[in-house]
Amino acid sequence: MKNTMPFLNHGSTSFNEQIEQWSSSINGFAPTISFLFNAIFTIMFLFGAVRLGYSMVTKTGQAMKFSTGLLIWVPITVFFIRIFILFIFTLRDAASFAEDLISLLQYIGYYFSVGMILTGLVFFLFHKLINHPEFGRWGKRLWGLSGILVILVTIMPQVLGAA
Repeated sequence: MKNTMPFLNHGSTSFNEQIEQWSSSINGFAPTISFLFNAIFTIMFLFGAVRLGYSMVTKTGQAMKFSTGLLIWVPITVFFIRIFILFIFTLRDAASFAEDLISLLQYIGYYFSVGMILTGLVFFLFHKLINHPEFGRWGKRLWGLSGILVILVTIMPQVLGAA
């Protein structure tokens, strides 16, 4: 019987051996790809720095806006791409990733809530010091939103079925 799927079997190598060969050849290119990735983003950052200097000398607003945007977003993009690659290589399955993501968001919510309470206290202190009603309103709003955030962060994992 003739092999109807020749792309799955190249001669004497099995499909698993072929995948291992492909992955090892891709892994051989990883240092080169990493170097190119870092070089491209470094060049973009340096271009933004040079363009910022140009815009300061010539007082060009559009060039300054572009260069500051580039100087802000290049490091953020590099950071998120590296975090994404780390997640991809440490990902066991989608369910554990979802649980980890929900617990991360839960901890972020708790810490954000504590920050909102402290900021509300500072606003309320400003309200007491200079007797400005807007600071008192903002302090109370932050306390209320902090309470709502704590309730949501506590209840939503059970609603989503993650806890």
